[in-house]
Amino acid sequence: MIHVLEKHIADKIAAGEVIDRPVSIIKELLENSIDAGADQITVEIRNGGKSYIRVTDNGSGIEAGDMETAFLRHATSKISSVRDLDAIGTLGFRGEALASICAVARVELISKTADAKMGRRVVTEGSEILANEGIGCPEGTTVTVQDLFYNVPARQKFLSSDNGESRRIIDMVSRIARAYGDVRFTLINGKKQVFTTRGKGNIFDAIVSVYGSDTGRDLLPVERTSGDLIVKGFVSAPSASASSRSRQIFCVNGRVISSKVLEKALDEAYKEKLFHGRFPVAFLFLSIPPEKLDVNIHPTKKEIRFDDDFEVHDFLVKAVRQALEVRESLPQVRGENLRQIREQEAAKSAAPADPSADSKSPNISERPEGSLQEKTAVQVEEQGHHYKSETVESFAEKGREFQAGGDQIDIKNVLSSLRGRQQEQQKEQTFSEETGIRPEQKKGPFDFQDLDYLGSIFDTYIMACDADCFYLIDQHAAHERVFYEKLRHQYESAEKLSQTLMLPLQFHVAAYVAQTEEDWIDKIRSMGYGIEDFGNRTYIVREIPAFMELEEAESFLNDLFQELEDRPDLTNQKVLDRIIMRSCKSAVKGGDHLESAEIDALIRDLKNCVNPFSCPHGRPTFIRMTRYEIEKMFKRV
Repeated sequence: MIHVLEKHIADKIAAGEVIDRPVSIIKELLENSIDAGADQITVEIRNGGKSYIRVTDNGSGIEAGDMETAFLRHATSKISSVRDLDAIGTLGFRGEALASICAVARVELISKTADAKMGRRVVTEGSEILANEGIGCPEGTTVTVQDLFYNVPARQKFLSSDNGESRRIIDMVSRIARAYGDVRFTLINGKKQVFTTRGKGNIFDAIVSVYGSDTGRDLLPVERTSGDLIVKGFVSAPSASASSRSRQIFCVNGRVISSKVLEKALDEAYKEKLFHGRFPVAFLFLSIPPEKLDVNIHPTKKEIRFDDDFEVHDFLVKAVRQALEVRESLPQVRGENLRQIREQEAAKSAAPADPSADSKSPNISERPEGSLQEKTAVQVEEQGHHYKSETVESFAEKGREFQAGGDQIDIKNVLSSLRGRQQEQQKEQTFSEETGIRPEQKKGPFDFQDLDYLGSIFDTYIMACDADCFYLIDQHAAHERVFYEKLRHQYESAEKLSQTLMLPLQFHVAAYVAQTEEDWIDKIRSMGYGIEDFGNRTYIVREIPAFMELEEAESFLNDLFQELEDRPDLTNQKVLDRIIMRSCKSAVKGGDHLESAEIDALIRDLKNCVNPFSCPHGRPTFIRMTRYEIEKMFKRV
């Protein structure tokens, strides 16, 4: 027998599509507050939001006659016709938020408009109106939600611990706070204020308020316009990556969303710049005409659909790559890094040997004596992240002058760094109103022509400098990059440039490799090799790529045939690309002496690379040290 469900049952089912945990409630209420034009929003929670949530704003408020209507399903002031769905410009539009919340909790709504003499208070419990009365209150809206799922106990068991739910709320509120730099957000957990943003109108302030100044100094500004697409924000230098995507914030037309399209674009922009398992930090804010979006594809509006994924993907890749082409994206050695290394090495050398230690797990002191770059990489690797890169030179030189107002997580550290510098800060703080990007941050691409080459040290690192920085270039990483890009270009090019050998090379391969010849021989020929079967699992090579030396070409094929023994799928371009990357072992090694002419040729080839700043495996080719850092170590500043 088919029958229509009673209203209170249907309301609970519908609420489950929108409200699954406390963070869902806060997201819906925050979106309503922002749509109401609020520039101050306070979020208070207790027990991870399970027992108590209160969101207070100073927005436009709700008319007294609309208070009860606001609790009805599909009641909204934001759309009125089907045409409005084609170009949604608000965060909320379905009219489901309050209806879904009151179906599974006890709710109090207090609101007042600017022209009203008195506010209005409505109390609901399980979708039933218990009170509707006048009340004195300031302009704006306050929504209090208590005892979530009190009438749906089955759902309570799916909630996390208080700390687990609090973490979700803090993460979500901080994401929205970073998207709205002109709104002052305050988050209170229990009796503790978690953070307060300044609400001064720029993105950078909001980021620093949540994450602190150390994160801020490792960010590079992104700003690009193409037609009706606009992106602004910040990304991390490759050397300041993270172990997860948790610090990737995408905001489209003011809506904080998850997007595989934007994630893939970000990965593409950082391709070959990061080690496997590392992710860039990104706070990106995309503006796109509303009619080119569909924001109505997910019950909680977490996802959107672009009309043209490829256009958005290519636009974002170009924007981020442009940001990564500046000098400030290069890994930087700082004085404090060197002090930490010395202190760690001194501590380890002074510590007594532990006979129970695993001999297969070497520490820094057990590794062979190496270069400055190697030691820095070791030190940072053991801390669980890569060494940091200064992105805006003035951040270090002006004493990390950016400031976060109000109470926040790192307030003591931030305030201590500001003492004695406030007057200078007022002179130098020329932030863009919207993003917080200083004019001096908008630097042009890194120019090899500005470098003076000073020779090499340890037959490993090429020294160079410009007016402001000193550089070390890893000759092995640089040659790997050159080798890789030349081979890729040769493979993709229609014209194969080869050189004929006077004495052909012979290679004896494993049985499996010989049996699968049709899978790989054309790929090798596409790289510029003239190779043919010579019988008895032997192959003869009469031509090699024009840019290779004989030793390089022979070493490359030896490595390639070893890779083929692992039975890779060469029909997959990514697999083939990875094999090419792994087979760059024939590049110039650290310790190989290079003459001046060879150094000049290497730098010239590196300059012509698409990505000159890292080897194919993600290691940096350059590290830099600012003049300020050098003078600081000599106690000159």
